[in-house]
Amino acid sequence: MAKLPLITSDLYREIFVHSREAIAIISPQGKYLEQNGEHYKLLGYSDEELHEQTPAIHLGEEVFAKIANELSQTGTFQGEVVSLTKDGRKRYIDLSAFVVRNGVGEPLCYVGIKRDVTHRKEAEESLRRSETELADFFETASVGMHWVDAEGRVLRVNKAELDMLGYSRDEVVGAPVRDFYVEKEFIDNLLTGLQAGEKLHDCEARMRAKDGSIKNVQISSSVLVENGKFVHTRCFTRDITERRRAQQRLALQYAVARVLSESVDFSSCANELLRTIGECLGWEVGALWELDAERNVLHLVDMWHEPDAGEKEFEAICRRITFPRGIGLPGRIWGWSAPVWIPNVLEDTNFPRAEAAKLAGLRGAFGFPIRIGIDVLGVIEFFSREIRQPDEELLNVMIALGDQIGQFKERTRAERELAILFGREKLARADAEQANRLKDEFLATLSHELRTPLNAVIGWSRMLRSGRLDKESSQHALEVIERNAWAQQQIVEDILDVSRVITGKLQLNLGPVKIASVVEAALDAVRPAIQAKEIKINCSMEDGLRTISGDSDRLQQVVWNLLSNAVKFTPSGGNIEVSVRRQNSHLQIMIADSGPGIEPEFLPHVFERFRQADGSTTRIHGGLGLGLAIVRHLVELHGGTISAENRNNGHGGAVFVVKLPLPSGELHLECLPENTSLAVVDSATIRLDGVHVLVVDDDVDALELINVGLREHGALVKTATSGAQALGEMEKQNFDVLIADIGMPTM
Repeated sequence: MAKLPLITSDLYREIFVHSREAIAIISPQGKYLEQNGEHYKLLGYSDEELHEQTPAIHLGEEVFAKIANELSQTGTFQGEVVSLTKDGRKRYIDLSAFVVRNGVGEPLCYVGIKRDVTHRKEAEESLRRSETELADFFETASVGMHWVDAEGRVLRVNKAELDMLGYSRDEVVGAPVRDFYVEKEFIDNLLTGLQAGEKLHDCEARMRAKDGSIKNVQISSSVLVENGKFVHTRCFTRDITERRRAQQRLALQYAVARVLSESVDFSSCANELLRTIGECLGWEVGALWELDAERNVLHLVDMWHEPDAGEKEFEAICRRITFPRGIGLPGRIWGWSAPVWIPNVLEDTNFPRAEAAKLAGLRGAFGFPIRIGIDVLGVIEFFSREIRQPDEELLNVMIALGDQIGQFKERTRAERELAILFGREKLARADAEQANRLKDEFLATLSHELRTPLNAVIGWSRMLRSGRLDKESSQHALEVIERNAWAQQQIVEDILDVSRVITGKLQLNLGPVKIASVVEAALDAVRPAIQAKEIKINCSMEDGLRTISGDSDRLQQVVWNLLSNAVKFTPSGGNIEVSVRRQNSHLQIMIADSGPGIEPEFLPHVFERFRQADGSTTRIHGGLGLGLAIVRHLVELHGGTISAENRNNGHGGAVFVVKLPLPSGELHLECLPENTSLAVVDSATIRLDGVHVLVVDDDVDALELINVGLREHGALVKTATSGAQALGEMEKQNFDVLIADIGMPTM
């Protein structure tokens, strides 16, 4: 912006530049000439952005025109305006503007001095909002509130308290607060205590309403003190009139509750219940009627009356009569499922026992239903020698008592159900404890099964490193290490399979399978163990077995597991029978051994995870108890079933039968050679000369093993220990094969 020639003095320049007030100079045409640093901080516009702009850029055209008009008429402007900063924030500004004229009175420029009063305005707005909210809270509070000054006069009262007492606001405000209390001396003492700095919490008092009625109230009050001087009290007044009445009626309810709590069943306490209610209320005769569901009538169960009251004839009539729905006092209560009050039974048109009541001197009567929900189980009625007008509050109490008694009548049924539930809970707890025990046994077994091959591997490895073994012993050591490593791998594979079963991630690679090839491959896998124990194998396979759909590797795992179990439990010199044949629409594989069989109590659990007939670590036969559970799941994934039983009542060994569904049509292996997935390839004959391989693994030992193995077969190997390093190697050259661990960190 162009500088105003007028400001040439160094002193004025310094004042303009260093002033803590925002100052802007406007040309006679209303455009910005210059601003100081504080003005820039206030609005955020640079000198270049204000060049050729009027203050309307942040004030708006209407406000700017108003200010310009006042300056032209009076030469000054003083007032608050609202400006928008460059980033759109609203600022409240105290603006002081004046015109600078030359010697002949012509305007040279306009000077605007701006002070940011945004924080003050926001504070004022917050205070105003708080005062509004306080006033709104005071007036709309659901409890009564009033303020009292040092002289004991009411300063302020809210609608809830006016509604409670029935006065208008003009009748209360300015009046002595003691005029509205019954105990005036009490309220005088209360005010004295408050002025002395005491606080009042839940103090009970009585207030007089405009209609003369008395309200029981509960008062909580504190004092507002400013500069050590008492200003006024702040009093909360809660109407507890109904609570007081309820407490008086609760005495009856407590008496009934005591009777019920001390009773075993309803029949044993019926008469005591009638007596308790009658004596508490001052009624002379009580009767209990029960619903006969088959006859659909009410009949008398029990009756109480004061000694020597002369109601024997009335009782005799009650014991002979029954009431259908809607007839008489009990029938009406039953029909309406609600209490009924008769001021004078002699004047009631629906009271069949009127003559008997007259002879007994009975007049007033009321009754209430015994209910469960809306279902009426019975009726209780009471009679008085006096004519009594209806008491609605008492009837409401009796409704609650009727429901309470109904609940008591159903208590025995609920207790029986509770006993059943408790039995189920006990069984569930036993199952949970059994599951916990199985978990502990499994962990102990797993530790044992992992430690056993590890001990052999570590022991023989140390002996090999010592260099003290001859060639034959060294060869034996390597065989032991390899055998135990394979055993440990099998344990890990079983655990992984169980994990996949639990998470539902065990999948099958389905294709045409010749079951005979699967069985033969499984037999080849266990043949060394069979020969070591001199077990005789009897294998029979039906000719012309059809090809089925399945996962050949998983099916071999099924047969291998069953054969391994058979070998494990068959004594040396025993027999194992293997049979494969078609049975209707299924292919059946039967494997039977001549071992000890399965304990009858364990047989239902034989296919459960982590279950073993002997779960101790000192058992004769090893294993984790996972194999048969995996077998069952694999068979079921193939749509088949598996069962286990004992031969000759458990003395002839165990029999496992697998049934797999046959396809509706003929499956063909197409051009695949038979049992391709089960073929064993001699790795020594494979050559990888000239094949570029990139191996990626963050486990250095595994990486080195694969590296050495591939190089022995002529491959050109590069290694990497991370994904980033592997990508770097791939940028340098092309590879024919990539072998990578897919579970590395950061991958």
